[in-house]
Amino acid sequence: MARIRSIKPEFFTSLTIADQPLSARLTFIGLWTYVDDNGVGLADPRLIRASVWPLEEAPDILQRTREDLQSLHAARLVTLYEASGKALVAVSNWSEHQKVSHPRKPRYPRPEEVPQPPGTPSDQDSCEPPEGSGEAPEDLQSPPEILRPEQGAGSREQGAGSRNQSEPSASDDDPPRTDVERVCRHLADVLEKSGSKRPAITKTWRNDTRLLLDRDGVTVDQAIAAIDWAHADNFWQAHILSPAKLRAKFETLRRQAAGQRRQPSGPNRPHPATGAAAPAPTAEDYQKAKPF
Repeated sequence: MARIRSIKPEFFTSLTIADQPLSARLTFIGLWTYVDDNGVGLADPRLIRASVWPLEEAPDILQRTREDLQSLHAARLVTLYEASGKALVAVSNWSEHQKVSHPRKPRYPRPEEVPQPPGTPSDQDSCEPPEGSGEAPEDLQSPPEILRPEQGAGSREQGAGSRNQSEPSASDDDPPRTDVERVCRHLADVLEKSGSKRPAITKTWRNDTRLLLDRDGVTVDQAIAAIDWAHADNFWQAHILSPAKLRAKFETLRRQAAGQRRQPSGPNRPHPATGAAAPAPTAEDYQKAKPF
């Protein structure tokens, strides 16, 4: 059942919100009435579409709703994750910014409440926002007034950064390696081709790529194949945006790619974390998604 929420006029002058497509802004507002009183709901685009866009007759409205969820997730306005086998969506920092009188008992846990086995990466980490864009957007550095109390946007930790703290980095005086540059340029090319601003190839990018090749034993061809496979996937294309994330998730990508190759052909199945059915791969996608 839809809930009554409030919205401040400052919402419409938020730089973070302004960067979202118009439909994503409306979907975001609609999500506040869709989620439970703890800011969590099922991440099923069909249910969200029925709740937020019940009278919209555009034939692409379901696909647009899927894209809106991914856009909001990439901007860290919501989090997509799994708990007890259910795909969930949570509005970020809900308890800090949304004041609910007499809240109902929550049906689903917040991302931070999902237990994780010791020593294993969390599901929330796999749904973390992009790392390759550097620092968080200006109006997400700290809880901003313009996003209170309604939508609960807030900064989150940039994942995978601690992994390399104890690992040696390349010297500033080291000349760029051809193999490292090839992987970095390929990732930058893929991101630019997808419509994003071309990222700068920084020292951090080169060092993370070097560790992927030297320490993890991944070949250049395997790294490039993993990039292509991830960006042909409806879920992973929003997350493999830097060499650090590629390195952190390489084994997960490899296992999922191997699992797909073992599956019989047929209709695309919804992704377990988003509920979104990936578009049918083209012949070019299959060629790029070669084993790695």
